[in-house]
Amino acid sequence: MADMIRKLNEDGLEAFDTYLSDLRNGKKLNTPVHLLTDPRYSAALEEDLEIDQKVFSTRFAMGEYLVSVFQGVNMQPFLGDRGFWTWIALYWFDQLCPSLADGSRKPSRVYNYILSPNYNHRPRHAVRTTWFLVNSYGDTSRFLLSKKPSERGELIEQLAARQHLFNCRGVIEAASRLYYDPERKTFKRGSTSTTRKGNIRRYISYLQQLDLTYDLYSMEKEVILDMLPKEYERFLPETDSDTAPAR
Repeated sequence: MADMIRKLNEDGLEAFDTYLSDLRNGKKLNTPVHLLTDPRYSAALEEDLEIDQKVFSTRFAMGEYLVSVFQGVNMQPFLGDRGFWTWIALYWFDQLCPSLADGSRKPSRVYNYILSPNYNHRPRHAVRTTWFLVNSYGDTSRFLLSKKPSERGELIEQLAARQHLFNCRGVIEAASRLYYDPERKTFKRGSTSTTRKGNIRRYISYLQQLDLTYDLYSMEKEVILDMLPKEYERFLPETDSDTAPAR
């Protein structure tokens, strides 16, 4: 049965924050779902948007669902709405932070669930960023969102730390070509290694060098792939010999 999306108010955000703090301090508490509908903590949206308690195998599946829910909706007013995205994170909190065998939970940083007022932390939000990537890049974003809803992964962590890269289509498409394994339906082995050449950290480091002299936002993936050093060849499919990195 579908539920109407609402938005948490300041009291709702504070109550959710307190709940997360209690969990981190070892308390075993039920998810405060009353915040979702209680008018003391949340308010209705100006338009009717429905959402379901679906179970998602991956973050990508979650993103696909959100894109379908928001199809045809002007999302501009919601992009920075803390109460809106936080309400959805609370609605799916049992998937974003499932209980352990002993009934406890181990939440990650607050801004993974409560949309931060700090712009630098916003790419860390589990729901907003998942929707943004699938909405912006579709299947190309699978390599970043192949883990369970409760897991983030090194690839998205590295890119989220340099949020301007999220808006560079060529950067994301080139990274997908390098690091996505269509057979395993996840990222390639070695792509998150801290020592193996051509890994995601080295990719971002190299892009930061390029960004000093090139406009990454306007560069297409083929151009970026062609400019990469030879060490990235190991991650390219054999059929991509025409775009193999320069030697």
